[in-house]
Amino acid sequence: MPIVQSIKSFFGSKPVLIASILFVLINALLVATEKSLFIVVPVFFIFLLFYIWFPNRFYKLYLLLSPLSIPLSEYVQGLPFDLWMPSELFIVALAPLVFIMLSKSSIENRWFSWQPVLLVIYFFLGWLLVATINSTMPVVSAKYLVLKVLYFMVLFYLPFILFSSDAVSFKKFLGFYLVGMSAVILITLWKQWERGLFDKFVAHGTCNPFFTDHTSYAATLALLIPVVISFAVVSKKGLLKWLNIALSLILIVALVLSYTRAAWLSLIVAGGVGIIWWLKIRFRYVVALAVVFIASLGYFQDDIVVWLNQNRTASSGDLRKHISSIANIRTDESNVERLNRWTSAIRMFEEKPVFGWGPGTYMFQYAPFQASYLKTRESSNLGLKGNAHSEYLGLLADAGIPAVVAFILIIVIVFYDGFNLALRLKKKSQERTIVVGVLLGWVTYVSHGFLNNFLDMDKVAVLFWGYAAYIYSLKFRYRNSKPNSEMSSKTCSDVRS
Repeated sequence: MPIVQSIKSFFGSKPVLIASILFVLINALLVATEKSLFIVVPVFFIFLLFYIWFPNRFYKLYLLLSPLSIPLSEYVQGLPFDLWMPSELFIVALAPLVFIMLSKSSIENRWFSWQPVLLVIYFFLGWLLVATINSTMPVVSAKYLVLKVLYFMVLFYLPFILFSSDAVSFKKFLGFYLVGMSAVILITLWKQWERGLFDKFVAHGTCNPFFTDHTSYAATLALLIPVVISFAVVSKKGLLKWLNIALSLILIVALVLSYTRAAWLSLIVAGGVGIIWWLKIRFRYVVALAVVFIASLGYFQDDIVVWLNQNRTASSGDLRKHISSIANIRTDESNVERLNRWTSAIRMFEEKPVFGWGPGTYMFQYAPFQASYLKTRESSNLGLKGNAHSEYLGLLADAGIPAVVAFILIIVIVFYDGFNLALRLKKKSQERTIVVGVLLGWVTYVSHGFLNNFLDMDKVAVLFWGYAAYIYSLKFRYRNSKPNSEMSSKTCSDVRS
């Protein structure tokens, strides 16, 4: 763990000694003067010492608290900004550690700096900067850009270094997150039990204040399910295996009871990709099938539109009707409002196709672009009711074609590298099973991204980018393996540690 140990040597022992002395003196002074309000000062010094000397544990604490974080607006009303507390403060605090790691001439840094995915990320962030300069709301866009940079540094690069150096295993990464998320799930299910377990309207708000609504909560569950199932498959010890199986079932039950159709669809898509992988269907056949499917949609588009317009099934607590309501684009308010947001994003894009309106500005700018015939009770002209309900269309309206192309290219490269890595790993090995689970978790969000967008929430983004970091940490570990030979895969250190 040389790159991690170098952080401690960077600070040295003298600052810690000075901080300890200051802690004792300040605490004594506050007690003597009975200024209890400022007792947080020595607490800050404890926090600082923990931060400097135990960066790995500090990161694990962040993982634990991320699902449990609550918007600052829940504590303080009327602020012109909002933060997820305390997780986004942890991200800001972890950023200096990342800068220290980046300054080191390590083999991990040299290898990672030339990975195609990182070069595309540089372009993506660079284009967001250009779009920010041309933004209709520069302050909003600047905040959005800073957040994206912090996310890429702390949620992607940092776990890559920690996984690659064995400072933190992927099992611990997921384990700490799951502890916090399990608490959220249990609280949510308990609220649903008290207020109506099979009432979809109850499900919409029971995950508050940990998640803004049931859709982001369900997206997180969908991200976790394939990976936890993969851990259940590779676990050999009886108790651990049954624990993973039980956790998988709890996640699935929580997802079903979230009444989130987009998340259900995303898991079905991931299951389809998993079947394709399991049956070893060649990629060219998958592409051919996709082309036939898209061509069929074009050929039968009139019949499809007629069928969609005839569907009047409203979303409800009846699971069968709730699934059927996915195709209701006439009377289901959720679906119609989603079409309204998409239409607004496309109209915004048509007006500013290259630079967009500015990163993060969609919610403040989309109101004049709404189609009157698509407005619902959820519509707003005040910029108070959310986003474009699509990672891709929202980015298209915010930063134009180059940003969307770069984002899609990032996704394509990660999938290519990930599945190529899985093919090179030994068959039936633990690492291969987990990598496939991670990729299927990615599939759930990539497909979900057509219907919602949550990558501006760190509790979702930490999994999305953490999964990618794990793929590249394994790619780094086996960088010298021959492409056409299977990698040696004994007991996976990430599962064992």
